[in-house]
Amino acid sequence: MNTKARKDSIRKQLKIEEKYSWDRMSDSDEERNSHSKRVIIAIILVIIVFGSYISQLYQLQVSSHEYYLVKAEDNRIKIRPIQAFRGLILDRNGKILAKNYNTFDLIVKKERVTDVDLFYKNIQKLLKLSNEKMISIKKQFKNRRLKDVVISENITLEEFSQISVDQYIIPELEITPVSKRIYKHPEALAHVVGYISKLSESDIESGVIDIREGMTEVGKIGIEKFYQNLLVGKPGFERLETNAQGEVVRILDKSEPERGVDIYLTIDLDLQLFAYEKMKNKAGSVIVMNPNNGDLLAMVSAPGYDTNIFTKKLTTKSYNELISRKDRPLINRSIAGLYPPGSTIKPFVGLIALDENIFTRTTSVTCSGQYKLRNHKRPFKCWKKEGHGSADLAYSIAQSCDVFFYRLAEVTGIDMLSQKLPKYGFGKKTYIDLYNESTGLMPDRDWKRKTKQLPWYPGETLNIGIGQGYMLTTPIQLAVATSVLAGQGETFVPHLFLKSQNIITDEINNYNYDQNKISVSMNLENLDVVNRAMWRVVNESGVGTASQLRKVKSIEIAGKTGTAQVYSLDKGKLGAKELQDHALFISFAPYENPEIVVAVIVENGGGGSTVAAPIARDVINKYFQKKDKVAKK
Repeated sequence: MNTKARKDSIRKQLKIEEKYSWDRMSDSDEERNSHSKRVIIAIILVIIVFGSYISQLYQLQVSSHEYYLVKAEDNRIKIRPIQAFRGLILDRNGKILAKNYNTFDLIVKKERVTDVDLFYKNIQKLLKLSNEKMISIKKQFKNRRLKDVVISENITLEEFSQISVDQYIIPELEITPVSKRIYKHPEALAHVVGYISKLSESDIESGVIDIREGMTEVGKIGIEKFYQNLLVGKPGFERLETNAQGEVVRILDKSEPERGVDIYLTIDLDLQLFAYEKMKNKAGSVIVMNPNNGDLLAMVSAPGYDTNIFTKKLTTKSYNELISRKDRPLINRSIAGLYPPGSTIKPFVGLIALDENIFTRTTSVTCSGQYKLRNHKRPFKCWKKEGHGSADLAYSIAQSCDVFFYRLAEVTGIDMLSQKLPKYGFGKKTYIDLYNESTGLMPDRDWKRKTKQLPWYPGETLNIGIGQGYMLTTPIQLAVATSVLAGQGETFVPHLFLKSQNIITDEINNYNYDQNKISVSMNLENLDVVNRAMWRVVNESGVGTASQLRKVKSIEIAGKTGTAQVYSLDKGKLGAKELQDHALFISFAPYENPEIVVAVIVENGGGGSTVAAPIARDVINKYFQKKDKVAKK
């Protein structure tokens, strides 16, 4: 009998069985299956991770083995460049002008400095460096080409021993042997030889210098710069094994540097020193050139300066004192000084007039002491107030008659003058083997229109005829132009390089004269008229403007005096040094078969005949005296 209570009991039992009995047993199987799946997934993940690890390990150990080996080697192996021995610079007779000496520098290698600010603090504390020196050190750290930072130069082993006591503060410091440059006769040869100094960003960006590993110093001016790539040689290297602190454990390999070649100059040291002494307490230039091959036997730019200060610890104070000097010693006046040629231009203007049939050899002009130009209020004055009377070309060169050349210039015209004067070298570079040569200035109509926004006036042509006005020339241009006259229209590019010699291989490279000839077309009969007139300048008493010169024994000189106005003639009479005229003299000797050309410019010297000509005469005398001594030996 099914009672209500029994039915309720059965219903509850069925619910319990439904919840906990067979269905529950069925969920347990599913759970086991789920667990198995999770295990499989875990295994797959482990396999993937392990596979990735194996792949990375393979990449590291096999595929990229060489790469990581090099990286590891870079951390352990260091390459240290070895500075090459710089070649010597010598004069034509083998006398040393620039050489090297060995010393020590206190340096730090950039890669060993992990905290630059802390390094600055410690180095200041240890060495008590000046602010100026600290600025220099910071600049070196910023220079991307420098691997070594020079803390102190030219230190002794004793000084380093004292520093070593506290070196634990800056263990990165080390001493390194270096070769330093020293110059003999630095002032007399400052603008010829030049100097070397620390490599700068501007040197790197110039594209002129072949930047090589380990290079810290380069030529800045002169021969040192022009022939930098020959003199510097090829650096060597050391392959070093280092420990974790960057200290050298051992030298694994070493490649010796190749010494730079020696360079012999055309300069004769004795003649150079003599000419420089003649320019003592003066500013200007003396150039001695062989017109038969272009050799520069002397090239003086005065004043000079001590180039050795640039190879030592140059202070800002010392440099500022040098650049602020009123006599501007840093300017190479021989190739960059710009001067009106004055009356030294007259032989060339005269030769143009003859060659172009504008004047004949007998054409004469009457000089009354001044020349009146049509539609011009003020007359153009001659240096000789009373005038020269009737004068032809030869006499006008010998007497330096301005009126004759005013007339000649007016008839010739600026177009002809500006076209023909450059063939003698005016208004263009000579291509001497030095940087920073000036082109000078040969003005013409176009030049004035572009630079002054004005037309060319007739009076300006007259000024060109006597070497005044806008025309500017350099001493080296005057020397080359005079060589053209002395060489009968043939000469050579002026040069300082004579030969180079590799003392290891004994290989010698001589200057190539054949590729550096200069030929100027001219009528040789007309040239003889001009050269003869220049002979009269020096040798015809009472006529030549330099005939008062003491004669050089058995040697006849041809020359031309010049006086270039700095300001107006009236202001020049005030007597102030900076207002006095420049003194010029061009010459060659002997008159027959010339061997040397001498060009002299003395800034604010006064008259060319009284100041510049005696210097040229003494230099010529010195040259032939030395030649006689050599011949007797």
